[in-house]
Amino acid sequence: MNGEFVQKTISKAFPIERNQTIREILILAFLGVFAVVLRAKLRIPLSMPGHHGLEVMAIFLIGRSFSRISLASTILAVAAAFTILIPFFGFKDPFLPIIYILMGVAIDFLYKNIKGFNSNIVLFAILGGISYMIIPLSRIVIHLLTGFPYNSFIKAGYFLPVLSHFVFGLAGALLAASLINFTKRLRKQMFN
Repeated sequence: MNGEFVQKTISKAFPIERNQTIREILILAFLGVFAVVLRAKLRIPLSMPGHHGLEVMAIFLIGRSFSRISLASTILAVAAAFTILIPFFGFKDPFLPIIYILMGVAIDFLYKNIKGFNSNIVLFAILGGISYMIIPLSRIVIHLLTGFPYNSFIKAGYFLPVLSHFVFGLAGALLAASLINFTKRLRKQMFN
């Protein structure tokens, strides 16, 4: 007590970190909504099950890669699931919101528990393929338990939808990896 001001020991970074987390959650939610809107509006008649894996997995994995939040893909998937429930987008599968949430949880689980996804493009691509493959695998279980008809299984059986979802999810992950690497290189060039 010499009359001088005591230096504060508590950082004022806590409110800033909270604001950054809220901003990051909002960005992830926006990406989830964007993935579903893009999927609904891109009606490309490829007649291949899972062809939307290219854009959906690219968006999901870009969000997962740039986020510091451990449940980033789950947040993204919950926002996507709520968007799927909007009637005018034309989604007819009543189980799709739940399947998307399962996909988000799977991405977060694999991303957290298997090291090397950030540095190994092959592992990153496999992460995308396996995660997007959850859609047909879940639908097979739903189909067998409830008898809910899925056209892709009626037309092509079980194997082709699972394989094509894996391939398109893998391609979406490769697209995400190239966009992430491009962004990192661009940042390096701009700030060095």
